[in-house]
Amino acid sequence: MSQWQAAVETHKARYREQIIDAAIELVAAEGVTKTSMAKLAQHAGVGRATLYKYFSDVESALLAHVERELDECAARLATATTEHADPLDRLHACMHTMLDYFASQRHRVGWASLDKADLSAAAMARLRSGMTRLHQPFVVTLSEGIATNRLRGELDPQRHGKLIFKMVASMQEDIADETLNATDAMNTLWSLTTGGILES
Repeated sequence: MSQWQAAVETHKARYREQIIDAAIELVAAEGVTKTSMAKLAQHAGVGRATLYKYFSDVESALLAHVERELDECAARLATATTEHADPLDRLHACMHTMLDYFASQRHRVGWASLDKADLSAAAMARLRSGMTRLHQPFVVTLSEGIATNRLRGELDPQRHGKLIFKMVASMQEDIADETLNATDAMNTLWSLTTGGILES
């Protein structure tokens, strides 16, 4: 890729991020029904023609935000799994990473927007599909823990890995609306996991 092409791609990526951030802010403030493409273009500081080069409607911009956030969470989980050799430590790090992510301001703003967006069935299906890749660090960690005799041999990595992930994910709404903090959520989940699921 030439220097000029790289500059063009950087410029396009910056515009795309700018539009996504503007969509999240507008929907959080006004709801999706009041967020037109004209308003989005104005808030993002781009022309309508430019806006339509990136997104066909407001929902597609919101879905791009979801995909961006899933990428970030997946990257954080990947980092957490490489920092710990012991499977229990790694599992703790994965759970803690997700809870901290839920508590972040960026995630809270994004969640508020999606909560108001009334996404279509197709969009919700894409969201659920995207979430499945976040299961994998939990599944892999349990598999390695069983193989090294750190975790109970009768555990099913796929089933129990997804179960632990879903328990963590179930805390998302309470953390996002600040009725629960990440530390208390972690203590509750870790006690339940180690006491009732992992240890004999």
